Amino acid sequence: MDDDEDGDTIIADDLSIDGNENSTNNEITSAEAAERRYAKQRYRSWMSMLVISTFVCSILIASVKFFAPGRFYSEEDNTTTYDIFGSGDNGMGDSANQRRLEDALDYLVTKEVSDVITLLPNNTMSPQYMAAIWISSIDQHRINIPKADGTTSKDEYPFLQRYSLAVLFLQLGGMSWIYRLNFLSGTHECAWFTVFPSDDLPPDQGYAMGTWCDKNPGTLTERDQDDNLWESAIVTDIHLLPNNNAVGRLPSELRHLRYLKTLRIYEQAFIVGEIPSGYGDLRNLQILDLEANQLGGPIPSSFKFLNKMTLLNLSRNRLSGISADAINQMDKLAALALDSNMIPGKLPEFNLPNLLGLTLSDNAFTGQIPISMAGLSNLEMLALDHNKLTGSLDILEGMTHLTHVYLDNNKWDHEINDGFFAGHDNITHLDMSNCSIRGIVPDHFFKFPKLEVLDLSRNLLEGDLPGPAIASTNDTTTKLQYLSLHSNNITGPIPQGISKLKSLKHLDLSVNKMIGSINEELGELKGLEYLFLGNNDFSAGKFPAWLQNLTNLEELSLKNNNLNGEIPEWIGELTRLNLLDLGENFLNGTLPDSMGDLTKLWILILNSNNLRGSIPSSFRQLEYLETLLIDDNSFKGNTAPVCEGRGMDRITHFVSDCASNSSTSATAASGSIGGWEDPVLAEIECECCTLCCLDEDITCNDDEWIAHHEGHWQSGYERVYWDFEENGIVSEVTDAYDTLAQVWGLP
Repeated sequence: MDDDEDGDTIIADDLSIDGNENSTNNEITSAEAAERRYAKQRYRSWMSMLVISTFVCSILIASVKFFAPGRFYSEEDNTTTYDIFGSGDNGMGDSANQRRLEDALDYLVTKEVSDVITLLPNNTMSPQYMAAIWISSIDQHRINIPKADGTTSKDEYPFLQRYSLAVLFLQLGGMSWIYRLNFLSGTHECAWFTVFPSDDLPPDQGYAMGTWCDKNPGTLTERDQDDNLWESAIVTDIHLLPNNNAVGRLPSELRHLRYLKTLRIYEQAFIVGEIPSGYGDLRNLQILDLEANQLGGPIPSSFKFLNKMTLLNLSRNRLSGISADAINQMDKLAALALDSNMIPGKLPEFNLPNLLGLTLSDNAFTGQIPISMAGLSNLEMLALDHNKLTGSLDILEGMTHLTHVYLDNNKWDHEINDGFFAGHDNITHLDMSNCSIRGIVPDHFFKFPKLEVLDLSRNLLEGDLPGPAIASTNDTTTKLQYLSLHSNNITGPIPQGISKLKSLKHLDLSVNKMIGSINEELGELKGLEYLFLGNNDFSAGKFPAWLQNLTNLEELSLKNNNLNGEIPEWIGELTRLNLLDLGENFLNGTLPDSMGDLTKLWILILNSNNLRGSIPSSFRQLEYLETLLIDDNSFKGNTAPVCEGRGMDRITHFVSDCASNSSTSATAASGSIGGWEDPVLAEIECECCTLCCLDEDITCNDDEWIAHHEGHWQSGYERVYWDFEENGIVSEVTDAYDTLAQVWGLP
C-alpha cells in the first residue's frame, strides 16, 4: 500500500506501535486515570496468581472451547459448519497456550490496547478477554504474541489488527450474526469476508462483506490457502453486512487499525452508545459510514484529525451535537450526511470548499441559513428539510452548481417570483413544499433542462400556471416527472399544452381554485402513474373518457370535482390502480361489475355520491382492499362480497350506511344515533364495517379523506404509505430506500 505523498509506505519494520502525542485515546479524566491505575494493580495481582496456577488457566481455556456460545460457524452456503474454537486446540499444548495468554494479556494491558478493566481475569466473558483467549490459545493461525517490554517489533501490528477485529466481532454479538462473514475462521483476517451475489452484477460477481486488504490475492478465499501470501497484508476496509443482527457498542479497539481507509457499519438497529473518540486516531480514514444505527451523544471533537475523510455518513441515528470546528478540518470532505438525528441549535457554519453533498434534514435546527453557506460554492446537494428554519433563501441564489435542493417543511419567510433560481440550470430536484412561501409558480421552472422533481405543494402560491412556458416545452427541453402543486391558491384552468410534459409520471393539482373543464390533453400523458385533481372548482361534467388511455395509473383522485353520470364499465381496464378516489361528486347509477377487475386496489373511496344498487359479487376479487368508503349513497342488500372469506384479514376502514336509529350496535362510534322521530332503517347490511352511518346523519364520517402523496427524497419520491390526514396511516406499501449514493455518485 503506497501513499508517497504522505510518506505512509508500509515496510516490515513499520508494523509496530508508535507513540502519538495527539492520540485521542488519552482524552480521559483524572478519575478515569485513577481507576485505570487501580485496575492495573489488580491486573498485576491476578497475573501473579495465573503464573502460580497454570492449571486454572488450562481449565479456563478448555471451558471456553467447550461452552462458548455459537460453537458452530455457518459458512456462506449455510450448510457447512465447523467449530470456530478449533476441534481441539491450536496445535500447541495447554501449558504453552497458557503462557501465550499471559503474554497477550500483559501486552494488551501494558500498551493500553483495551480498557484494563475489560482484561481482568474476573471479567473473562468480556469481548476483549474472549478475544485474548481466542488469539492466544485457540486461533489456529497461531500469530506471534508481541512482547510488552517497551521494544517494538514487526509482530505488533499484525497482532493488533487480528485482536481488534476479533473484538469487533465479539463485541457486536458476532455469535448471533446471520452471516459470520468468515470472522474468527482461523484464516488470515484478509479472508474474513463473504461475497454476496447482486442483481446489478454478473452472476460470477458479487459484493464482498467483511474485511478487505491492500494485498488481497483475488481468488484465494479457501480455508486451505497459503497464508504466507498475506503475512504483510493490511486491512484497509471494513464493510459489515447491514441488517445482520449486530448488537452492542462500537469497540474502541478499532482505533488501532491506523491504516484503515473505509469503515462501514450501518443499518444495525441494535448498535447503541456513542462513537468512540479514539476513532480520531484513524488518520488514513477516507469513508466513515455509520448510518441507521442507534448511536447517540455528540460527534467526537477528535474527528478534527481525520483530514483525509471524503465521506462522513452519520445519518439516521440519535446524535445530539456537532462541532463545526472539527468537521471543518476535513478539507477533503465531499459528502456530509447528518440527517435524521436529534441535533438542535443553529445551523453549523461549515467551511468546506470541496463539499458536494450536505444533508441536515430531520433534526431540530432553528434560525436562518448562515452567510457562511454561500462559501460552499461547489455544493450540488443541499437537504435542510424537516427542521424549524426561518428567514430568507437569498443566500442560495449564488450556488449555481446545486442539483438537488430539499428545503421543505420549514417556515421560510420568502416570496418567489420569475427571478427566483433563474440561473440554476443544473437543478434536478427542487422540493419547497410546506414552507410558507408566497408568490407565483415561475415560468422558467418549466425550462430547466434537467428538472425531474418539482414540489411546491402546501404553500401560499397564487395566480395561474404559466401556460405559455409549459406549451413551449418538448422532449428535449424538459425531463419533468414529478409535479406537485396541491394545497395552494392557484387559479385559472389547467393550461393548454400540458400534454407537452411527456415525461410526467406524477401530477397533483388538487386542493386549489382551478376552474374550467378538466383539460382532455391529460389523456395524452400516457406515462402518468399518479393523477390527483380533486377539490378544485372545475365545471360540472361526465366521468372523463380520456382516462381510459391512462392504463399506467396507480393512483387516481377526482374527489369533489362536480362529476356526474355513471362510472363507466371501462374503469376495470385500469388494472394497475392501487387507489381510486371518486368521493364527494354527483355520480349515479350502479357500480360496474368490471370494478372487480381492479385486483390491486388497496383504497376505494366512493362516499357522498348518488350511487345505488348492490355491491357487485366481483368485489370478492378485491382481496387487498384495506379502505372502502361507500357511505352517503343509496346502496341496498349486504356487503357479503366484501366481508365473506376474509377471515382475520379485516378491512382497516370500511364505512357504509349500515346504521338505524333503533340500533345500538357498532354505530356508537359516530356518537350521533337517535334523535329522529320517525324510524330510519339501515340501507345495507354489513358484518365487517368499522363504522356504520345513519343515512341522514351528515356528521358521520365527515372527515376529509385526502390521500396526498407527500414525497420525500429519502424514499426516492416513491409512495411509502398512505396517510389520510386526521385518520392515520392505512398501510405501508413499499420500503423507503436511501438515494444518497445515487445522488452523489459516491461509493
